[in-house]
Amino acid sequence: MSSDDGHNQAVARILVVEDEIFIAMEIERALTSGGFEVLGPVGSIEDALQLLHREQPDAAVLDVTLRDGRVTAVAALLRSRGVPFLLASAEGRQLTESGFFQGVTNLGKPTDMSRMIGEIRRLL
Repeated sequence: MSSDDGHNQAVARILVVEDEIFIAMEIERALTSGGFEVLGPVGSIEDALQLLHREQPDAAVLDVTLRDGRVTAVAALLRSRGVPFLLASAEGRQLTESGFFQGVTNLGKPTDMSRMIGEIRRLL
């Protein structure tokens, strides 16, 4: 018996950290229809860190500014585990030109969902 046409490749799991519920739902829908499994979405640093103690995502989409602060602690944990991530932040270009997030892709807001899917595929 074959396992569904040789598609035994595991589905990539993407962590979504976004505190605006409608944006989180839109990102989740786009990722699911793009063939990914979504971890979350979670809307706080605390919830994201708790989830990361239980799960290992393949990549992540992070909003930078959440209700309980900046997402840097979550990004640092992902980086320490070798998990690539994208930002979906309304903050300007200076965010990724220097400092902790230097060189990370920021999809901006409103987020172009098809670009997000393409960038995640590129990261994986």
